[in-house]
Amino acid sequence: MVRIEFHPPDMNPMVRKVMQNLKLRMTFLKNWANSAAMDARGNARAKGGRRYWKDLARSIQVRRLSETAVVVSSSQIGAALKQYGGIVRPVTARALTIPITDEAKGKTAYEFERPDRPLFVVSEKTGDPGTIGVLGYAKKTRKKNVSAFHPLFVLRKYAKMKPDPWFPTKNRIEFLAEREAEFLLRREMKNWNTTQQ
Repeated sequence: MVRIEFHPPDMNPMVRKVMQNLKLRMTFLKNWANSAAMDARGNARAKGGRRYWKDLARSIQVRRLSETAVVVSSSQIGAALKQYGGIVRPVTARALTIPITDEAKGKTAYEFERPDRPLFVVSEKTGDPGTIGVLGYAKKTRKKNVSAFHPLFVLRKYAKMKPDPWFPTKNRIEFLAEREAEFLLRREMKNWNTTQQ
């Protein structure tokens, strides 16, 4: 689970005005958190892919509102890793299978295993303690009775993932705060003007 907490920007006069008004504060925080969550869901869905990003988008929720902050979270496994990057290690397998050909991208080693074309590991001394070997299959060549190794995956004990952020940027969060504050203040002014007449 990843929890992202954010506070209203102090420098924005409209946001400051809304935060000083007890009546508007909780409505503002709730609307702001929901806007950020909607943005995050849209960012995740825009990544495409099979299912992971759609599942992440569905898992994004506003978890808590306090007097001064909002928290948006995702219960999707790996959401924090996607947002911030980090080290990945295998949980149940001996090694991670990292695709090294276009043919293997988006697939598992299990999808390539066939009775007539078994996969096997070629160990390589690369000098990298994280690399175990290369997984692939024997591919027949044009020469009679000659096969060549066709690599699919590098087997690694761990891998470093780069960040692939799905949560809105700081600037976008500040923009959403300003937009929600402006909307509430306009609505309040309109209500105030109609009640005074």
